[in-house]
Amino acid sequence: MDSEFPYALTPLPEEAQTKLKAKFLGFSGGLVDVEGRHTMPAHYARFAKQYFDYEFQDDDVLVMTFPRSGTTWTQEIVWTMRNQVDVDTASKVPLDARVPFIEFDSLYPEHLPLSAPIEEAFRKRHPGEDPREKGVFLDLVNALPSPRTIKTHLPFSLFKPDLLDKCKVVYVARNPKDVCVSFYHQQRLVKVAEFSGDFPEYVDFWTQDLLLRAPYWSHLAEGWARRHHPNVLFLFYEDMKENILGELGRLNTFLGTGLMESQLHTVAQHTSFSGMKSRGTTNPTAALQEAGEFKKGEAGFIRKGTTGDWTNFFTPELEEKFQKWMEKWQPTSQEIPFKYHIKKPE
Repeated sequence: MDSEFPYALTPLPEEAQTKLKAKFLGFSGGLVDVEGRHTMPAHYARFAKQYFDYEFQDDDVLVMTFPRSGTTWTQEIVWTMRNQVDVDTASKVPLDARVPFIEFDSLYPEHLPLSAPIEEAFRKRHPGEDPREKGVFLDLVNALPSPRTIKTHLPFSLFKPDLLDKCKVVYVARNPKDVCVSFYHQQRLVKVAEFSGDFPEYVDFWTQDLLLRAPYWSHLAEGWARRHHPNVLFLFYEDMKENILGELGRLNTFLGTGLMESQLHTVAQHTSFSGMKSRGTTNPTAALQEAGEFKKGEAGFIRKGTTGDWTNFFTPELEEKFQKWMEKWQPTSQEIPFKYHIKKPE
């Protein structure tokens, strides 16, 4: 029997909505707070219970992150490892078809048309049904053959408590300063958000936890609390940048993929920053700009992939504001041992 969705969805206060809509053109429908755990577009309400009740399979792997924490990189790594290092298919089939984004129906702006190929494929599978109501992206997950690798930015609490009895989760965390910079550029690029302000304005929203997907620290706290669970592998983005083969070894053990060292080297090469950025299957910037889903003239979806880029954006005043925000989120912000610089050249 289906469970009840356990959290109230409350529209953000009118003053906050007004501020957000003035700078985020994609938020015209407003945002809702999920009892302090997450902030989503208002039409998340249509899908929240479906996500919470979703029946995962025992061979599913969920790649879970706060946005801009190495999600795309980890998706490509995990899919490639779980599919016998099939780099040929990975180079031809878009990543979002191989590792679908389970909750994207609740993010995709209702005023934008759906991608024609995705809508057409849905209508072939479900003649006469409305892809907006049923969930075209959720349907991509359902249509995926086993073993499935699935992407989410939802925190653990927005799935049923038995999630880890059903499948494995690869959770990736990245230091908040680099996430903030990366998310700023992404929110300028994507029509889902279409942020029109500058970086200091974005930091104002960030440090008020007044953003899509906020709060950052509550998401991280949920992942960190489960880091010792046998069905969770908690990775740091900075460790992946510093020692990718070491982290691939951990993944190899966790996923049970049994890859040889030479295969892990192939995975590392295939998922290198230059490789990921050069392939349209993992970096859809040009295609989605032409399709009208990304804005032209902004930084690409795969931008720099570095650790420490925040130093190019944070003034002393912004650092002070950020530090006060981190203090507000103690003890979580103190417990997680982030690296803000790494020694190894990238």
